[in-house]
Amino acid sequence: MPLHNTQYQHWEGFHLGLWQRRGTIALNGLTACLQIKGMRHVVAMCWIAALGMTAALFLIGQLLVADSIVVQWVGNLNPQLQGFARTFTSWLEQHPEVSVRTTQNVLFYYFGTFLLPVSIFALGVVLPVLITRDLASNAIIIYASKAVSRGDYLLGKFCTAFGLLALTWLGPICAAWLLGNLLAPDWRFFWHSRVALFHTVIFGIGSMVILSLLALGVSALSSKEKSAPAVWFMWWIIGGVIAPIAAQTKPWLRHLSFNYNLDQLALSVFRLGDDLRIAQDNVPIFGTMLRNIRAETMAALNSPPIWGAVCGLLAMAGIAALVVVKRVKPE
Repeated sequence: MPLHNTQYQHWEGFHLGLWQRRGTIALNGLTACLQIKGMRHVVAMCWIAALGMTAALFLIGQLLVADSIVVQWVGNLNPQLQGFARTFTSWLEQHPEVSVRTTQNVLFYYFGTFLLPVSIFALGVVLPVLITRDLASNAIIIYASKAVSRGDYLLGKFCTAFGLLALTWLGPICAAWLLGNLLAPDWRFFWHSRVALFHTVIFGIGSMVILSLLALGVSALSSKEKSAPAVWFMWWIIGGVIAPIAAQTKPWLRHLSFNYNLDQLALSVFRLGDDLRIAQDNVPIFGTMLRNIRAETMAALNSPPIWGAVCGLLAMAGIAALVVVKRVKPE
């Protein structure tokens, strides 16, 4: 009599699908990212900044409440600031469908660009968790021997980087939009500010996809844990230094900087030039303020070099994909 029953037995356990495997890789990677020293503090700082943005939206909404503390505080300002506050409040009250959309679009552009460097820094810190450590330990061979394909592995790692960016960037921005409009005196602010949310999501998701691909490519360059972050931060810093210099010499060199390309993408999506013109037409004091802005700055706001930025980002993403495909494969 055999020690084990060799007859066919139907599996009665719980079946885990394909996306469960990919989700496990992403979740384990994200957990490893949050275990890095100081990373939880970075994430917490981003969400605290979201509370600050919520407070700013709340203060703007309180301008429509006649007996609010904000209105009383405005009464103690100097005459010029009082005039600006009254004109701005009148604009908010009479044309909320335009004023709320314009104001929040500008605010969320600056809030998104404020959090972007923090997210890029966080992504550089966690690069060894993505692919570098697996290359050093030859874990790719182990993964290939299991029921995990190279596509599952790469998609899981991509979701790890994408999830970290969601925690440090898109998540706080969307939470600020939700809470800020929830505390508004008129819930129609949700509808009036839908364009700001749409621009935020479009720019956020597009940028997060590009940054996640670039992070995978840089992480796959070396099996040494210190090399990948060093390459990332050098690329980021040198690109930021070259961009303003190249503007006076060879403008096309600016597109070698991914942060410059992302800035142009943000300007193209949010279209701040249109918002400034609307504000200038409705709040006359804005016209006086905008006269002090240089013509080059206004030209950059109205017509950013979007096609060069898009081509630069796509080229970088393509090179990163080639590096990943070449480096991440079983021997």
